[in-house]
Amino acid sequence: MSKTFSALLALVSLASLAGCAAQPVTDEDSASTTAAIDGAARIQFDASWHTTVTGTLRVGSKVTVAYDPARLTTCRGDEGGRPQWSISLVWRLGTATGTTSIAGLMAPAGNEVTLDLPTTGDLEIWFQNTSKYGCVAWDSNYGANYHFTVAAAANAPGWIGNAASVVARETCFDGKACDGSRRTLESGFTFDTWARQRAMITGAYFDVWKAGVTDFDNPDLWKQLDARVYYRTVGVSAWSWAYVPFEKRVGNDARYGASLRAIDPLGGRTRTSKSDCPAGTLTLSADGQYVQQDVELYFVVNGTELRPSKGGAYRGRFIDYKGLYTPCL
Repeated sequence: MSKTFSALLALVSLASLAGCAAQPVTDEDSASTTAAIDGAARIQFDASWHTTVTGTLRVGSKVTVAYDPARLTTCRGDEGGRPQWSISLVWRLGTATGTTSIAGLMAPAGNEVTLDLPTTGDLEIWFQNTSKYGCVAWDSNYGANYHFTVAAAANAPGWIGNAASVVARETCFDGKACDGSRRTLESGFTFDTWARQRAMITGAYFDVWKAGVTDFDNPDLWKQLDARVYYRTVGVSAWSWAYVPFEKRVGNDARYGASLRAIDPLGGRTRTSKSDCPAGTLTLSADGQYVQQDVELYFVVNGTELRPSKGGAYRGRFIDYKGLYTPCL
């Protein structure tokens, strides 16, 4: 790889995650960003400074972004027939961000890229033009960037909430968790040695309502609502997930319950070697007698998330006897 090519790659990879200087847009352009119809989602940035949206941006689907490089011609230059400039698409959706080349060096065919839409909310897009000669320019709607709404899935629930935990020995008449044992999940939960040995109920629960789906004894509920819990131990970057089973109907809502035992990172067993130690951050209790690990979790039903705050996660602590983890400390 030549030094020239390496230098340009470095410029592309350093595309900033904040739009700066502006390029002109009209009121017509701004209005067009909200004029979407159902169908395959596509956003077209054309040479006349129009931004056209076709289709509906929905969570769980994709959107194609097409860009005409004639919009941004500030930074140019070729050597040996190879462009020494690039235009990068930069995007932000929720807590996720990304950068990819869309024109110039290493540009995709047709100057189009496809983005996943893993969550609802505001999809923010802007473009950065760089060259190996140190030139930098922006297409960022006067620094405000371009914004597009990612809608809920067509089969999204009408409401999701009432997140709670139950760690209790007693059960109610139906053998399930008693309402009096429920604790809001926003205050966290503790799963300790007593819970591991004695508790009959150890779960994290939430309720879902969708008209015509949850408001009767629906034998097809499992087909119509895809309920999941996403979880990870603090100190582990990757999220794991599991399906959450239906618990019971509560009025017109469906209640779901995820087993805390199933996501217990400690497990109450003796570890005999370092390779057998649990992943993530393992700490000691204040009295030094126990080990503990914190777990984050949130729920998703048909692409709609239930979190304590935007981008946040519920949190709980698992505790076990220190002596079981000697090789890990």
